[in-house]
Amino acid sequence: MQKAISVALLFLAWFFLHNLWAVTSGLKHFNGKADVAVILGNTVMPDGSLSPWLKGRVDEALRLYKNGQVKKIFASGGIDGDRPPEGDVMRRYLMEQGVKGEDVIADNNGNNSYLTAKDFMELNAKEKFNTAVVVTSFYHVVRCEYIIKKLGFKKVYGSTSDAYYWNDWYGLTREFLAFYKYMIVY
Repeated sequence: MQKAISVALLFLAWFFLHNLWAVTSGLKHFNGKADVAVILGNTVMPDGSLSPWLKGRVDEALRLYKNGQVKKIFASGGIDGDRPPEGDVMRRYLMEQGVKGEDVIADNNGNNSYLTAKDFMELNAKEKFNTAVVVTSFYHVVRCEYIIKKLGFKKVYGSTSDAYYWNDWYGLTREFLAFYKYMIVY
């Protein structure tokens, strides 16, 4: 019984420390300059508009662009049933906000963080970016930076959306498991 309690306490400490790392890393806005912002997709509404949590991510990339902190934006997401593709919706929104069309690359094959990173690396083979900033929800930044670095892109930073929701706690818990899955699987 004592051994089971010790293992449980060890797991809880690991869970707590990992989440502390994810939160403290993820709640920062990028203050430097990078060649490209990589937006991780999320839900597009049935009417083709951005969900509030995706809009928060896209607005953060827009802020970086308008401040001259990034030159290009890679808007990556997937396709969910009969809803419009996430990358296309993000690109359209950014262009409506004044971003030049040639500065936004839409990717509709980023159905998860790994596929977004993989697609970004394929784009990077052509574009030769030196620095990138991933733009996503605070709990997702650490895993996104990790997977892009693991695929060989070394100078990657994070910036977070200012959109926070009650289900972010679920996302934070899910990210704990997903981070270690990515370490093993990818």
